[in-house]
Amino acid sequence: MICSNCGNVVEAIHRFCPKCGAALPTQAPPPGAPYNPPPYSAPTVGGPAPLPQQRSSGCGKIILIIAIILVIIGIGVAAAIYYGYRYTERTLKSSEAYTVALNALKENDEVREQIGEVQETGFPIGAYSQDAGGSGKAAFVMSVTGTKSKGRYQVELTRRNSVWHLDNGTFTTEAGNFIRITGRSPTPELTPDTSNTNNLPTDPRAKPVSGGVLNGKAITLPKPIYPATAKAVKASGSVSVQVLIDESGNVTSAHAVSGHPLLRAAAEAAAKNAKFSPTVLAGKRVKVTGILVYNFTAE
Repeated sequence: MICSNCGNVVEAIHRFCPKCGAALPTQAPPPGAPYNPPPYSAPTVGGPAPLPQQRSSGCGKIILIIAIILVIIGIGVAAAIYYGYRYTERTLKSSEAYTVALNALKENDEVREQIGEVQETGFPIGAYSQDAGGSGKAAFVMSVTGTKSKGRYQVELTRRNSVWHLDNGTFTTEAGNFIRITGRSPTPELTPDTSNTNNLPTDPRAKPVSGGVLNGKAITLPKPIYPATAKAVKASGSVSVQVLIDESGNVTSAHAVSGHPLLRAAAEAAAKNAKFSPTVLAGKRVKVTGILVYNFTAE
C-alpha cells in the first residue's frame, strides 16, 4: 500500500502512515478470506486492573491455633487452682482442730473486747495431720475479721486420744496488741460430778455454760453409722455437731455446724444418743453446750 499523502510504501497491517501519520484507506479483505477479530482486552475503569489475589500464608493459622490452645490451658489451670484452693479451705475449716481453735478464740473475753464478735476467718495457712491411732499435729495462721476490727491468729494444737487440744495460741490485733489464747473456756473449769446429784437444785433460767469439745467428757459416745449414700461417693472427713446437754447429762438438741452434707445427719443422730454425767457449778446442776466431733473414713 502506498500513502497518498507522502508516497511512502506502507504495509497493509497499518491504518496510519508511519512516516507522515496520514490515514490510510481501509482495504476490505478479499472475498472468502476468514475474519480474524482483533484480540479482546477488558476495559479498565477507575485505575489499573487489580493484581491477582495471593494465597494467605499457613503460618498465621498455626499461630492462631496455638494461641487458642494456650488460652484454654490457662483457663483450665486457673480453674484447677481456684477449686483446689476452695476444697482445701473447706477441708481445713471442717476439721476438729480448726473448730477447737476457733471456739477458743471466740470464747476469749479480751478478743471480743478488742475486735468484737468474730465474723470471718481467712484461709488457714500451715500444716495439719492426724492418724488412725488418735494422735495428730496442727499449726496454722489465719486472718480474722470481727465486728470492730481485724487481726491475725496463730495457733498450735495436738491430738491425743482422738481429741484435739490447743497448746499455744496468739492473736495479734490490727493495732499490734498481743492476746494469749488458751484452750480453756472463760467460764470456770467444769468437772462432771459423779456423786449423787439428784437432790441438787437446778436453775431453768440460767444460760448453758460452754464446755468446748466434749468428746473426752462423754460417758457414752456411740459411733455414727456410715450412710450408704456417703459410701457411694466415698465422702469422708470430720463433722462437728453443736449439742445442748441438760442438767441430767442427756443431749436435748444436736445440730451439725460443719462437715460433708451427706455425713451430717448420721453425726447428729449419734450425738443425740450420747450420755454425760451431770455438771455441777456453784452447787447447782447446769446445762452445758459444746461440740462433738465425729470422724468419717471412706470405706
